[in-house]
Amino acid sequence: MGLAVPIILVLAIAGGIIWIVLMVEKKRTAAWEAIAGRLGAQFTPKGSGEFTLFPFQLFNSGTSRKMKNHMKWESEGVTVHLADYQYTVRTYTGRSNTSKTYKQTICILEKQGLDLPRTFMRRQVAFLDWMGNKFGAQDINFEEDPEFSKAFVLKGDETRTPQIVGPEMRQHLLQNRGQFKTLEMNGPAIMVNFGKRRKPEEYADLVGLAMPVYYMSSSGGSAW
Repeated sequence: MGLAVPIILVLAIAGGIIWIVLMVEKKRTAAWEAIAGRLGAQFTPKGSGEFTLFPFQLFNSGTSRKMKNHMKWESEGVTVHLADYQYTVRTYTGRSNTSKTYKQTICILEKQGLDLPRTFMRRQVAFLDWMGNKFGAQDINFEEDPEFSKAFVLKGDETRTPQIVGPEMRQHLLQNRGQFKTLEMNGPAIMVNFGKRRKPEEYADLVGLAMPVYYMSSSGGSAW
């Protein structure tokens, strides 16, 4: 009898936590759906598979990949995708298995006819990237822009990528360095990964950060 009470208590607490999580997720989906309605956007609350259409590095990470709260609409001839995306990384050791799920909000901009070089950019991790450089890992640096080169790791086509990531784009990305985790380009699409789940009411700021990257990349690095 004495053991049964703690077990019931644990189950009740676990059930309460699950209920709270479900209510938070339901509220989040409702907020995204309301925004989609105002924008006239197509909305897929769960199970959107559109991320599989894009050859981005993020979409090859981990397992249990899911896109939900996916909004899709047209803006000035550009198809805009704004969604929550998550994946799980599992680590196996001799004694135990652990897993961690990464959740983030992403913005993808696609324009048919655009042909961008495969490009990947992330924020520098000072010590780790310093060690990587010591052992031969290379990224694209700009001698004329040491602040940018110190802030980000940039990989891609050694000729075309520096042309796309011009002075004005570098300035825009530096000014917003704390607002995103990675930036990817490939063919007709650009993706900004904001590194964590962002609030639905921030949607205009998220698109507002990503859209100048599109304009500058499609015009050879210059602002529109």
